[in-house]
Amino acid sequence: MISKLPNASVSIFAKMTQLAIENNAVNLAQGFPDFPCPPRLQELLSIASQRGFNQYSAMPGYLPLREWIAQHLESTYHVKIDPIHEITISAGATQGLFSIISAFVGTNDKVIVFEPAYDSYGPAIVLQGGIPIYIRMREPEFDIPWDELEIVLRTQKIKMIMVNNPHNPTGTIWTMQDFIRLSDLCRDQNIILLTDEVYDSMVYDHQYHISGLQLKNYFEHIISCFSFGKTLHNTGWKIGYNIASEALTKEIRKVHQFMIFSVHYPSQVAIAEFLQENPNFIQEIKNFYEQKRNDFYSIMDTSKFHFLPTKASYFSLAKVPDAKLNTMDYAVQLCKEKAVATIPLSAFYHDHYDPHLIRFCFAKKNETMISAAQNLIN
Repeated sequence: MISKLPNASVSIFAKMTQLAIENNAVNLAQGFPDFPCPPRLQELLSIASQRGFNQYSAMPGYLPLREWIAQHLESTYHVKIDPIHEITISAGATQGLFSIISAFVGTNDKVIVFEPAYDSYGPAIVLQGGIPIYIRMREPEFDIPWDELEIVLRTQKIKMIMVNNPHNPTGTIWTMQDFIRLSDLCRDQNIILLTDEVYDSMVYDHQYHISGLQLKNYFEHIISCFSFGKTLHNTGWKIGYNIASEALTKEIRKVHQFMIFSVHYPSQVAIAEFLQENPNFIQEIKNFYEQKRNDFYSIMDTSKFHFLPTKASYFSLAKVPDAKLNTMDYAVQLCKEKAVATIPLSAFYHDHYDPHLIRFCFAKKNETMISAAQNLIN
């Protein structure tokens, strides 16, 4: 048998979580909260099922939910989106991204991926016969090496560029100037910009998320993916959505209908009704996680780690104290000897480049973070 992903293995997230279980370690590795989603949201899920929302939903998604999304995007980013023709509900952002890449990337199409990058990007491109073109962001700010990008765009035919903003795992954010510069570089080639914006509600220190959708002069070439799982503390529900022009959305839905057809119906209904009942919930998430970040820094102050600034997301990077040690080995050692699970940043590079940083997730109860800190200093 010939493997279509010969270099792929079990994801680092599954590996480190399993290692945490085996060593009874505090899991600050995988990116999910250890506190419950809102009780009212759980109640609405049960009610939706009891009301009979148990069959297939409409293929693009539950219309009242799409209408809420359109209103939210207009009030937050001042963009008008058609809920019928430009919004598609997906089974989480990862499935949405896969459908999009499947719809537009074919054999030998080249896709730019900025690294460090979420580990699903490269395999999704390769499975379509595409070629990932990796560009390493510059440390320690993890900004775009514009000169290198311009050379690539000038010398190669690029089909798509993937932008993760706010960025996982570095917690950095793009400015409007960054997006304008990128769109100007792409304009002559009509390159598709695929923006992964699942942490859009988690931007801190009086700064604001800039969505790719706000590039109105380039909207016909932009596709943006979002996730309710991050903002509603329910990653296991796997409810996301993507936004694109009607022409791009038609192509995305051609794949979506054969990949999954529709997404879990009662979850869509519950989310729509919860957000209508709690119109300020999304806006309040920013303050909630900014406090989580600040608590994390305070709790970890006694540890030996130096943390890089986190502007967004619910992750924080820390320098590995022993730069001579392979970071993957260090993360394993930390889990086994100190009972704290993290993610080595090298796992976010296709060639396992090692910047000697590890990623912590602070979407945890304070007592969880305190337990981790105590383990680290003992």
